[in-house]
Amino acid sequence: MSNSISPQLLAQMYGQEAADPFLMFLTISHADFPTIYLVNNTVDQVSRGITYTAFPMEITLPTDDGETTREVRIDFDNVSLELLDELRTVTTAMDVKIEMLLASDLDTVQLSLEELKLRNISYDKQKVSARLYMDSFLNVELTSEKYTPTLYPGLF
Repeated sequence: MSNSISPQLLAQMYGQEAADPFLMFLTISHADFPTIYLVNNTVDQVSRGITYTAFPMEITLPTDDGETTREVRIDFDNVSLELLDELRTVTTAMDVKIEMLLASDLDTVQLSLEELKLRNISYDKQKVSARLYMDSFLNVELTSEKYTPTLYPGLF
């Protein structure tokens, strides 16, 4: 995952006026349905040869403090049931990629969050909310060896 943000993107994010807005591109993929390409804009956008469908959504990026679990929250407007129908068809985690691009340069990714898993989905008549998680490699056992005081008394 890339954590470096270009100076152009920073200028648009923190500027008082944004002459060149940044757009969030979302890719949702799963083996059970065709890949979904969305962009938080009012018109469809073509980026790197892929057409991203305009879809109203709000993406809250994770805090990068090194202590909390990296979690992204997405709220989709539930104005049409097309997205909800696709999301309800699967029971396993979906792969998600979020990319930020400047509207003036739709072929250069400014920031990318990859290897996200969409696991928790809730919805009502107004919105669909989802939480995206990174696989926590810190909680995965790497070996079958257990470090106990009996086996390794020098460690304790």
